Amino acid sequence: MPWLYATGTTKIRQGTLAVWLVVLFWGFHYVVLYQPLRLINPERYLLVRFGWASGVVFLMCLFFPFWRGISRMDWGGLLLLSFVEIVGYNWTFLLAASILDPVPLVLILSLRPITVALYSHLKGHESFSLFQWGAMGLVCIGIFLVVDGGIPHTMVHLATQKRSTGLFLAFLSLILLTISTVLSRFLLTRVSTVQVTFLPILLGGIILLCLHPGWIVLPTADRTPIIIFSLLYSVFLALFLAYFLWNFAISSIGPTRASLWTSGQPLVTAAGAFLFLGHFLSWVQVTGGLLTLAGFWIFFGKEVLLRK
Repeated sequence: MPWLYATGTTKIRQGTLAVWLVVLFWGFHYVVLYQPLRLINPERYLLVRFGWASGVVFLMCLFFPFWRGISRMDWGGLLLLSFVEIVGYNWTFLLAASILDPVPLVLILSLRPITVALYSHLKGHESFSLFQWGAMGLVCIGIFLVVDGGIPHTMVHLATQKRSTGLFLAFLSLILLTISTVLSRFLLTRVSTVQVTFLPILLGGIILLCLHPGWIVLPTADRTPIIIFSLLYSVFLALFLAYFLWNFAISSIGPTRASLWTSGQPLVTAAGAFLFLGHFLSWVQVTGGLLTLAGFWIFFGKEVLLRK
């Protein structure tokens, strides 16, 4: 595939196109997960998803030995990435998705551009103006409005407590997602995009299956069309294809700019939730979503325009 070897402006454009496709696949993924995670145990869904995925990757390795030529140090990095991204992030994400509605969850995770930017600033990789830091505050206000405006304050304590657990898991998955983004960037300077995409899935699937090997088989009662469709979408589109495009985008335009474009996921998720789940947004959530997206564009817009 010659487009993988493009350089300069062409590679930037291709990286941007790749992350746009990621936004589409991941944004709709929240909608695809909503109903199945209320029909099946989230941990079981996680093990079935990565059990199937690791099996497919293992078969791929038999015909395309892309695992060769990796140093012991890089194997350690790939193993660490599998713990952080495949086991840690996906576990907390699915638990949060089983509790929260799709739109608040995706908006919390859309804080990743800010967390990646903070890391880059602290490490001295990038610096930002006071105007951009003010925009970060606008993003935080928007996220608060979206999350806080999604449930009446008259809800019973049990529902509020369950929702608090979901929010905690969502922010924990945000931290793990940020760490995995930074770690992926480091590994992409040492090994190929294909290796960073598929080998952590293989390693993470093996780790998860060791915890409960019998769960790789989906029970007969759970073999409903909606769950099967969700698993196939989750493995082949949201995992294999989207992770490959995501890693390509990171290597092409960097983690900060790639993360910026993922702020478009709430739009895809909101549209999907409205069309397929019948979910409506309150005016408070709509306002918060607009403030969030405006804050992202103010924060990063200048740099994006300069790169065009």
